[in-house]
Parts: sequence; C-alpha cells; structure tokens
Amino acid sequence: MAEINYGIQQSGGTSQVGNQAVGPGASATGGSLHATAPPAVDVAGLLRQLTEVVDRHRGALPEPAVTVAAQVRAELSRPEPRPARVAELLRRLAELAAPVAPVAAAVTEVIRAVQSV
Repeated sequence: MAEINYGIQQSGGTSQVGNQAVGPGASATGGSLHATAPPAVDVAGLLRQLTEVVDRHRGALPEPAVTVAAQVRAELSRPEPRPARVAELLRRLAELAAPVAPVAAAVTEVIRAVQSV
C-alpha cells in the first residue's frame, strides 16, 4: 500500500520550521530548542538621525516640533530616562511632525526602537 503525501502548502510570508510532521501516523523528533535574542537596537543612532532630519527640515516644521525634538533628545540623554515622559514627547512630536514625511518617519523609527528596549 502506497503512502499518501499530505505535504505542506504555504503562500507568502516566512516559515522557519525545526521539526514537523504531517498526516496520519506522522511523527517528528526534535533536538534542542534555541531562543535568539532580538538584535540590539541603536536608539542613540536613531536619535542622531532624528536630530539630523529635524535640523534638515526645520523650516517646514512648526516651532513647537523643534522644541519637542530637543526635549526628546534631552530626556533620552538622562542616565535614567523616564519612559512615560519619552512616550509622551514622541507622541507629541509625531503629531507635530506628521506633515513633514521624513521627520514623521524618523519619529516612527525612534518610537519603535524605544518600545522594543
């Protein structure tokens, strides 16, 4: 009697499978389980990029956006930045910088980095 291959169909996305068994009577035996740490996030580098983008587009930004960007930089430079303060400043900067796409994108990157730390 021939065995039936039930196979796996996947469309799009990414799949990383260590051990997998499919179909009636199938089994898989695994080895060790390894967890990988997320890559280190260069918040300081992203903050430098944000500062450069704010400086480059200063003329297109409302003055409060420039002030808030300086406050973000100052807060993140503290030995122990206050997460709630950073989040509030970044939220405010995102609102103020929304019309200036390069600045809005840089703010979004800093927000993602801060949230992942």
